[in-house]
Amino acid sequence: MISFRRIICALGLLLTGLGAQAQNKGIPNEVYYLMPNFEHGYIYFRGQGPAQGQLNICAVDNTLRFLDKDGKELVPSNADNIVKVQFDTVMFLNHQGVYYRLSMVGPDVGLAVRRDVKILKDVKQGAYGTTSQTSSIKSLSTIYANGAVYELEEGKSYPYEVSETLYLFKGDTVFPLTKKNLRKLFPGKKEEIDALFSGGRSVPNTIPEARALLLSLAE
Repeated sequence: MISFRRIICALGLLLTGLGAQAQNKGIPNEVYYLMPNFEHGYIYFRGQGPAQGQLNICAVDNTLRFLDKDGKELVPSNADNIVKVQFDTVMFLNHQGVYYRLSMVGPDVGLAVRRDVKILKDVKQGAYGTTSQTSSIKSLSTIYANGAVYELEEGKSYPYEVSETLYLFKGDTVFPLTKKNLRKLFPGKKEEIDALFSGGRSVPNTIPEARALLLSLAE
């Protein structure tokens, strides 16, 4: 197994040091990163052997992060050759610079979930420091993600938006979750798919519902 630092050097990638705690603006690690903590993981490159290290992925800027031997958080300045990142049984696909969490339903097909976290630095403030909000903007003290509410550290946060969007994937390619693309990915189930979406039924908008649908089509 090739070390992560040797792979980075071989590919000519520059590393930039980051102050991890200073970067997250009070957003909980479970939201700011795609994994709750930095964990041992593997990076798979195009045309190179895999590398390993203490890794995570930032949901704000979609960059791969890793910890060096001194615990300093680093990020490669050019990671175009990264195809996938794996933590135990959790796999992320790097598609056009965005990391999607994969949920397999077949050998090379399944559900891909994209998380977007947007820090809202320019939100207008009203009286007593309140912010102008929409339903998608979380308050300065709490945030909702993955079915849980996280409390933020008082005085050290920005307002921000969190969204998760469901896609399909086949191999190393990601597609929108639509009836048309379901028919393409499961050509033997076209009649079943047409029946499922008769009467104006829309595609699932939650991970459990979408995964259940894909598993039924993959049988």
